[in-house]
Amino acid sequence: MSKSPSQNMEDAEFEHAFYSFCTFVSLLHGKKMNFPTVFLKILENDKIRKVFIDLIGEESDFGAVQKFIETEPSITKSKYVTKYLNKNKQILS
Repeated sequence: MSKSPSQNMEDAEFEHAFYSFCTFVSLLHGKKMNFPTVFLKILENDKIRKVFIDLIGEESDFGAVQKFIETEPSITKSKYVTKYLNKNKQILS
């Protein structure tokens, strides 16, 4: 089933915002970062997470995290992300 032109535009806009945000976080920290590292910065820092939520137009932390994982599912295989989540179980509740 093909998507509507408006849905294609929304998807392209989200993708642009997502990759721009990842670039912003890398520049903010002064080094090249992979997606799992950017994801960890979102989890660790409330201000960065708030910027991400606003930029992609989500309404909740959970929705924003879910969108990040949908966009870059490879982060679920990161040992650093798994280690962080296991250490900080309150994030999952």
